Amino acid sequence: MKKIIGVAIIALGIFLEVMWLGFVFGSIIIGVLLLIFAPRILFFPFNFFFLIGLRLIYSQAFKQFEEARRNGQSYGGYSNANYSRGSGSYQRATPANKMQEYYRELESSASDDFSVIKKNYRRLMKEHHYDSLVSKGLPKDMLEFSEEKTKRLNEAYGAIKEARG
Repeated sequence: MKKIIGVAIIALGIFLEVMWLGFVFGSIIIGVLLLIFAPRILFFPFNFFFLIGLRLIYSQAFKQFEEARRNGQSYGGYSNANYSRGSGSYQRATPANKMQEYYRELESSASDDFSVIKKNYRRLMKEHHYDSLVSKGLPKDMLEFSEEKTKRLNEAYGAIKEARG
């Protein structure tokens, strides 16, 4: 029964989306302005009803996920223990994904030559180094961000350098 209601809600969302788009593009000026300045609002009815419908259809899976999250168990490779306190970010438990994160931090890929990675590291350090930004008189929050970014860059470069030998 919940699946039927869920599909009906999704169908209602599609109907409302078609009606909304017809209304919006019935008035060319409003349609163009919305497309330019707020493209996400055009698809709001569909997204809203689509999510509600999926929630009803897959209610058992949502309950299992919520229960696992509350108990601190791993669900899909993530667990509450993997969340770092304060920053709100998460870390994947596997080291391969940590290396991918390091490459991403250095704006590189695993297939790049080490000289390219080194060049990216030096460029990013020049952009984000704390000492060079202090002299520019930037606000304190920008300086804190640059200090954290510098630490992450150093950690990523060190890990990649060690892994490649």
